[in-house]
Amino acid sequence: MRDDDQLLFELLTLELFQSGLSWRTVLSKRKNFKVAFANFDINQVAQFDQQDVERLLFDAGIIRNRLKIEATINNAQQIRRLHHRGETFSDLVWQQTNGQILDIGVNQEEKPASRNTLSENFSKRLKKIGFKFLGPVTVESFLQAVGVENAHDLECDFR
Repeated sequence: MRDDDQLLFELLTLELFQSGLSWRTVLSKRKNFKVAFANFDINQVAQFDQQDVERLLFDAGIIRNRLKIEATINNAQQIRRLHHRGETFSDLVWQQTNGQILDIGVNQEEKPASRNTLSENFSKRLKKIGFKFLGPVTVESFLQAVGVENAHDLECDFR
């Protein structure tokens, strides 16, 4: 996953659509999202036009939110711009921690913060580049999902 921009784009998109909703809702529609967004092929999604936006707004298999759909297309375009400059989205993500996994685990009684300095700074950087709909809470969840941050509690076997 670490070097797979397509998988990172998929996870970023799912995090974006999850904003304000439950994970159960998003995960139950994951297969439909894959179909609707061309298996999260960055180049294909980056070429989606207004007709595609309208098509997706009528797709009952996904979450039909115009802002989130348009942000997904825009974010694919931003990743494609990185590629045209010889960069990868993966490199951008992992630059935030110099390639290191941050251990932010907590005790079972505690809950990891929904945002922190890293997610706030990375959210700002993404917005400056041109990414959309990626506030610090969404970015924090993304960083944990892709393994940049290890937020498993200290007693967890997956830690």
